[in-house]
Amino acid sequence: MSTKVCGNCNIKHSSAELSGPQSLCKECRRSLVLAQCAFCQIDFFLTQECNKSKPACKKCSDYFNKFGDPKTCDWCRNPSAFKGSKCFQCKSQEEKYGKPARCEGCKNSAYFDKGIEARKKVDNKCLCLLCTLKYKKELHRSGKFKRSSAEIVGSEKSRKTKPGTDASSSAANRHSRTKQIPTDSGTQCDLCGHGGVTEKGDNTLEAIVLTTQLKEEIAQLKRQLDTRDRSLIEKGKQFNELRTEKWEVEKEMKKKLQDQQLEYEKRLENMENIIRETKTQNGKLSKMLKTNTRKSITTVSASNLLMDSAVDSS
Repeated sequence: MSTKVCGNCNIKHSSAELSGPQSLCKECRRSLVLAQCAFCQIDFFLTQECNKSKPACKKCSDYFNKFGDPKTCDWCRNPSAFKGSKCFQCKSQEEKYGKPARCEGCKNSAYFDKGIEARKKVDNKCLCLLCTLKYKKELHRSGKFKRSSAEIVGSEKSRKTKPGTDASSSAANRHSRTKQIPTDSGTQCDLCGHGGVTEKGDNTLEAIVLTTQLKEEIAQLKRQLDTRDRSLIEKGKQFNELRTEKWEVEKEMKKKLQDQQLEYEKRLENMENIIRETKTQNGKLSKMLKTNTRKSITTVSASNLLMDSAVDSS
C-alpha cells in the first residue's frame, strides 16, 4: 500500500486515509478550522503553513507569490485572475465545457454546462462552482439536522422501552413498599436479593444523565464552532471587499495621474509652439527694422548731397 505525508502534521499515512486537495488525515480534518480563500472564495482547512491574517488556499498562494496581486475575473467576478483576465478555475472549466452562461444564484456569467447528471445533483439548477458548493453545504446541514433530531427521538423511545430501567423502577418501588410494611426474616432476604437490581437501575439512570450532558456540551461546542466559522467567513468577505476597494482606488489614482501627465505634455507642447512663433515674429520684426534704418540712412545721405550741390552752384 502506498503512503503519503499529511499536508498539516507531516506524518506518513496510507493514501486511503488522506483526502481532499490538501491531502489531510482524519485527525487534522477534525482539529483544523475551515476558512474561505481570500481570492477564489472556496473553503479550505487552515493548516500550520497558512497565513492566518490573509487566508488563501495553496494554489492561490502559489499564484500570488508568482504573479502578485490579482485582477477581478471577467466571469466569476472574484479577485483571482492572477494571469490574464480570467481565473484558473474559469480557464479550466472553459477548456472542458466551453463558454459559460448566466448563473441562477449569483447572476454572474460563471455557469459551465456539465450535463444533465450534474444538474440533477443541484435540483436541475444552473449554478456556478461557488453556488453549487453553497447549495450542497446547505443541503448537508439540513439533512444533518434532521438525522440528529431523529436520533434524539429514537434514543428517547429506546429509553422508555428499556427492560433494565423498568425492572429497576419496579424493584425500587417494591423496595420502598416493603420498607414501610413490617416483615419477617424471609421478606428481609427477598429485600436483600432486590438490592442489586436497584443499584443497577441507579447506574443506568446516571449513565443516561451523563450522556445527555455530553450531548448538550457537544451541541454547544458545535454552535461555537459554527459561530467562529461564520465570523471567519464574514472577516474574509470584509477583507475581500477592502482589497477590491483598494484596487479600485489605485486604479482611479493611476488613471488620474495618466490624465494629468497627458494634459501637462499638451500644455508644454502648446507653450513651445507659442515660443517658436514669437521667435519667428521677433526675427521678422528685426529684419524689417534693419531694412527701414538702411533706407532712412540712404535718403538722408542723398538729401545732404543735393543740398551740398545746391550750395556749390550758388
